[in-house]
Amino acid sequence: MIIIIMAVFAVLAFFANMMIKPKGLRLTVTVVMFAGLVLSVVGIVANMHDHYGMTEEKKIVKKEIHSAGSSEQGFGLLLYQGVGTNGTENVYIYKNTKDATKNTVAKPDLHTTSDRAAINGTKAYKVTTTTRYVYQSSGWKLLFGIVGNNNQLKHRHVVYQIPNTWVALTTEQAQSLQSKMAPKTDKEKMIAAEQQKQLAALAQKDPNKAAMMQVQQIKKIYNIN
Repeated sequence: MIIIIMAVFAVLAFFANMMIKPKGLRLTVTVVMFAGLVLSVVGIVANMHDHYGMTEEKKIVKKEIHSAGSSEQGFGLLLYQGVGTNGTENVYIYKNTKDATKNTVAKPDLHTTSDRAAINGTKAYKVTTTTRYVYQSSGWKLLFGIVGNNNQLKHRHVVYQIPNTWVALTTEQAQSLQSKMAPKTDKEKMIAAEQQKQLAALAQKDPNKAAMMQVQQIKKIYNIN
């Protein structure tokens, strides 16, 4: 619609300048039409640059995620790896479904930021807050809709919520976990075997408590708060 309005102002300005004989009236009408043309251009620029006539709309989606580790592990595992020159953003690795055979790799982009948060319970979630620009009304959409920026993405923020039965590790930490937890001496092997036996028995009665104990041990090894 705004393009049509611009065309109308331009045509009227031309015909006013060519057809109206009285100089004062011709000048007045031409200036008014030209001013309308300029305002239309300013409106398009404001819409495209500052999203004039639009408002922000947020949508929150919460989805359960599943451990990136094997099904034999008694605890949940969320993997991540820093990317970029400053390493402020991470690639996250997890499974979308419990029975998935392959891990999902969630990569950041220019419009996406991510974070982690501790929660109560035993399930982990991926909470995505998406902010988009939408027109304030059908009138604004009719006026500027030709620009094609309705539902334009402004920002997406992802929070990985993990309970105390889960642990978040870098891919490097996950690769070295087995060697770090392996006992070195015969005495350590005996103690580890007894602890493993007790942990297996506990897992049968209270798997969540067993998972918490494993997570606490891993966090202690890597000095994770």
